[in-house]
Amino acid sequence: MRTHASKEAARIDHLLQMMDTVIHDKLLRNTSDKLNALIRYHFDSEASHARARLALTAGLALELSENICITLAASCELIHNASLLHDDIQDGDTLRRGKEAAWSHFDPSTAMCAGTLMLSAAFETVAQIDQNPQLLVSHLHQRTADLIRGQTLDLAFSSKPVDLEGYLDIASSKSGSLIALPLELVMMTSHQLDALPIATQAGESFAIAYQIADDLNDVEDDLARGTCNIVGVLQSAHVDRAQASAEALTLMQTHLHLAENYAAQLPAHSGDFLISLCEKLSVEEA
Repeated sequence: MRTHASKEAARIDHLLQMMDTVIHDKLLRNTSDKLNALIRYHFDSEASHARARLALTAGLALELSENICITLAASCELIHNASLLHDDIQDGDTLRRGKEAAWSHFDPSTAMCAGTLMLSAAFETVAQIDQNPQLLVSHLHQRTADLIRGQTLDLAFSSKPVDLEGYLDIASSKSGSLIALPLELVMMTSHQLDALPIATQAGESFAIAYQIADDLNDVEDDLARGTCNIVGVLQSAHVDRAQASAEALTLMQTHLHLAENYAAQLPAHSGDFLISLCEKLSVEEA
């Protein structure tokens, strides 16, 4: 079992390296030295590649070709990294992955251009898949629109606070859209359309749990800045800090269990990697 698992892990790592090559080839075609330098800088840091791993593991489980799996993974990573560049500018965050954020190290305008280029490249990438490319491109657009909607609501929080329902809406739109996306694209490409709603629920449930965990870790900074945080949202309903934190932890565990249950229903064990992410987060926040 260990030998098989290590071989699969090595295979995924190899495919991730191939994906990185695809991404760089698409982004570094332009003649702007500064833009190219920013793109290299942004990607020259350790990343989890969680979305790419979801696409690769689910795609291989459903017997998609390695090239298709790499293409799906690349399109998801391109949109994710575009969102990181844009979010950091909008939120004024000067750190990303343990080093100075790209917009701060270079400048906001070049970082905006890099993010926009990544969005465009994501659509070009997924359009290269022969199996119903129109459906894939349309879905990629919808998930990008969901992401932008969630970010817009999040940015408006300081002037228009939300209740718990609004918080869950922001998390499922902003974070859930890109966690569910790789699984959704794999289900579409492998003609597992009956499993599409399950993939959506699995990804969005995990994203909500992850966002709550992140909020619990950043609660002091978020509340000081007046940004959206689950503890502050619960406190606004006349709950004290200790009770709000306890309720947030329970809510996180509830959504983790939902994500695991939905992921277990996906065909051919294609949700196994998401289940492992749920288990890891549960242990970390225990």
